[in-house]
Amino acid sequence: MDLISILATVILITTVGTMVVGLGAYGAFKLRDKRKPSSGRSDETMNAGDPLEPVFLTRYVPGSTAEPEPEPASHER
Repeated sequence: MDLISILATVILITTVGTMVVGLGAYGAFKLRDKRKPSSGRSDETMNAGDPLEPVFLTRYVPGSTAEPEPEPASHER
């Protein structure tokens, strides 16, 4: 085989492989999308009626916490 036909074969295989991987990723996305919890299902970690906020984290608001006090020197000479 000459160089042109080898390169054309490589490009064809790469293109078909990319399309197969893309279709697989799309299928995995659709499967994951079907597994999302519906609005009827809930548990203690979901805030159903509230706006979306982190459940397990506390929001940091600058200036709302007091300055840490310096610790006294533990060893005096």
